[in-house]
Amino acid sequence: MAFLRSPYFNRQERLLAGAMAMDRLENLSGEAYALSLFETLYPNMPYDDVKLRLFFSELLGLLRRFLFVEAMQTSEEEHSLNLLRYLRQHREVDAFERLARKLQRELDANHGWNPRRFEWRHRLEMEKMSYESFRNRFTHFDFNLGAAQLEVAALIQRLRIYLEQLSHEAIGRTPAAYPMLDAWIRHANEQGWDQHPELRLYLLATQLFREPAQDVLFYEYLTLLDEQEAGFDFETGRELYLTALNYGIRKINQNAVEFFKVSLELFRHCVERGWILDYGVMSSLTYKNIIVLCLRMNDLDLAEQLLEAYRPLVDARDRPMIYQFCLARIRKERGDFRGALYLLNTSLFKDPLIELNARVEMIKIYYEIDELELMNNQLTATRQLIRRSKKLGYHREYYVNFLTASARLLSLRRPDEKSKQVWMDRILADKKLIEKSWLYNMVARLPVRRTRNADQATSALNESPKETNNC
Repeated sequence: MAFLRSPYFNRQERLLAGAMAMDRLENLSGEAYALSLFETLYPNMPYDDVKLRLFFSELLGLLRRFLFVEAMQTSEEEHSLNLLRYLRQHREVDAFERLARKLQRELDANHGWNPRRFEWRHRLEMEKMSYESFRNRFTHFDFNLGAAQLEVAALIQRLRIYLEQLSHEAIGRTPAAYPMLDAWIRHANEQGWDQHPELRLYLLATQLFREPAQDVLFYEYLTLLDEQEAGFDFETGRELYLTALNYGIRKINQNAVEFFKVSLELFRHCVERGWILDYGVMSSLTYKNIIVLCLRMNDLDLAEQLLEAYRPLVDARDRPMIYQFCLARIRKERGDFRGALYLLNTSLFKDPLIELNARVEMIKIYYEIDELELMNNQLTATRQLIRRSKKLGYHREYYVNFLTASARLLSLRRPDEKSKQVWMDRILADKKLIEKSWLYNMVARLPVRRTRNADQATSALNESPKETNNC
């Protein structure tokens, strides 16, 4: 309202009166609301829908201007740069030089994380260049400094777009080509720009996607995240921490047990700081990943604790469904197979990944309670679900491999000792297989089929020694 009352921004009393009336009429709706608001704006006039629409259009224009002004007011550097341009254009020489020196000192000082600093430095250099040009057109000016600042700022933006594309490709979106990106990265490294934390973090984030085997980069990335986190806004913190979490989850899917603890700590930190909450709301997939990670670490008490602690944060529309799924997982680990199956069979899972996870749990339970026909039916149904789903990305291969391994578990009930050991080794070595621990344990429990050679050896050992005649 203060913005609307300001004559600098709004000189139409009708807009202010209408905005105040909207607060008073918030309990009305539909036609009653429109008629009452029109009566306030145009007393004693017949209702005209066009006039009312025009009022809202003008009010929307002022709202856009207000949001722009609010955004501009958040940065003292923006104020100073705009003032600097004004002073240059009006040839206020002394004032321009004082402000330029002051702004240069502030931008050169290290105030922590701020990717926009490179853009501001570029703008400052351009203002100084324009100032020197009108004073003396033959003055030598170093263009490289301003150009370098612009290139760093542009590369940060390119990498942000590239990371967004990579995250979409991971869930099955069409890959995009970035033919000049490698050349830009090489140039940045050659120029030493990778020493800037603002650029270094995005370079590391890119490497995590492109070189997933380089775990040392992940720990360097975490260290730099911790050092710079205080300066992150919500969008920056979210995209950078999600990159770390996605890397950890992919490693966990490969059964890299050393990533269990660090990934859980990352999840809890991101919940506490709000990085993985959409305006305070947790996605169902995040909720599931946290609880399942506790189960993978065999900490059922912590799983139950976080199940209840994070439940109010989950989107209300998905909360009952995902809560039941996670509770079913915990009950299954507690040995309550009947209770787990009831929860899994009576829930409607909208997310395809959670639907797949529920089916995987049913397959495991049916095997453990020796309901092999039901297990076989679920294997067939899950294969059909994967075939129909178009949004699984790299997850598809992991689930298909699990179904293949489970089908073999179903059909091969008594392997020989050598085959059993080879099978167990392959499970551990497969980097694109989910539920490796469960599969390994189930194979380990299988009784060994005695081979013909083994039977003959055992028979020979059990046979009584024959008496011999001495000569």
